[in-house]
Amino acid sequence: MDEIIKEIEKVGSVVEVLGNKARVIFYENPDKSIKELRDKLSRIGVIFKVNKENDYFLLTFAEIGVEKNNVIIPILLLILTIFTTLIAGALQQGYVPWQNWAHLWKGIPFSFAVILILGGHELSHFIAARRNGVKTTFPHFIPFPNPLIGTMGAFIRVKSPVTDRKALLEMGASGPIASFLLSIPFSVYGLYNSKVIHLHEGNISLGTPIIFQIISRLTLGNIPENAMVLLHPVAFAGWLGFFVTALNLLPVGQLDGGHILYGIFGEKIHFITSRILLLVLLPLGFLWSGWWTWAILLLVLGSRHPKPLYWEEKLPSSAIYLGVASFLIFILCFVPIPIRVVP
Repeated sequence: MDEIIKEIEKVGSVVEVLGNKARVIFYENPDKSIKELRDKLSRIGVIFKVNKENDYFLLTFAEIGVEKNNVIIPILLLILTIFTTLIAGALQQGYVPWQNWAHLWKGIPFSFAVILILGGHELSHFIAARRNGVKTTFPHFIPFPNPLIGTMGAFIRVKSPVTDRKALLEMGASGPIASFLLSIPFSVYGLYNSKVIHLHEGNISLGTPIIFQIISRLTLGNIPENAMVLLHPVAFAGWLGFFVTALNLLPVGQLDGGHILYGIFGEKIHFITSRILLLVLLPLGFLWSGWWTWAILLLVLGSRHPKPLYWEEKLPSSAIYLGVASFLIFILCFVPIPIRVVP
């Protein structure tokens, strides 16, 4: 505690020390001082939770391991993912890069949009974690030689305990909100540059979430029943952003939706809802077989959720608003049949 107190006294005054707790008065802007203190203490492997008590701030400290983030691997994965998404984007426009690598640049619009949407999602998680004193890795992209999308997404790994429910909610909600907002302008641009074509047997049709329907109606007007929209690669990236957002907001396990559910309602409701959702995915698999893959994956990963380090009795209103916004975004983005073949 001696080293901790020294750091506190650079930005405030310690009124009382009780074990791993300290009552503090900050000299200036408390939010700025707390952020500065989090940054300094995280370097020596200490995190803390903050409670406001009248004119005082009660800081509760916990010790964690110190592990430096690897920068090289995330950069290499990003470069590889840019390459695989460039290939996917070129293939979407009818060019085969390995037959003529000069055509690789045709994939730039799709690659740029996908990387920004997925990267924005994970970077928002990273920033929210840093704000709450939780250590994570840098965002890691997953390159995948898939001719359709060229990636399996991105992720960050949490390296220290989540401090409290507020931190859990902010970390869970920040990514989906970011990817949702980023997907909107890409969808607008892409749909403006998409084509309406006649519907043929054997065409692959994408399920249309509510938000994509709204944007499509505003940009393209009413689509005839015997027609479909041939999506521009950027529009497809926008659709993919909404789809990934919905998947992440499924209220199960340690997905973003699971973090939000746990943060608001606690362990029991989270456990019950996770089990119910896994059962719901089974009949949904008859509409789209991908739901069975997700059910198996979630079973393997498990539906339980680690507890935050501290559990405050009442969440701040800002955290509740984030939870409500995330639920509305899930409704706007979810589609039960993401992909189907036109009969």
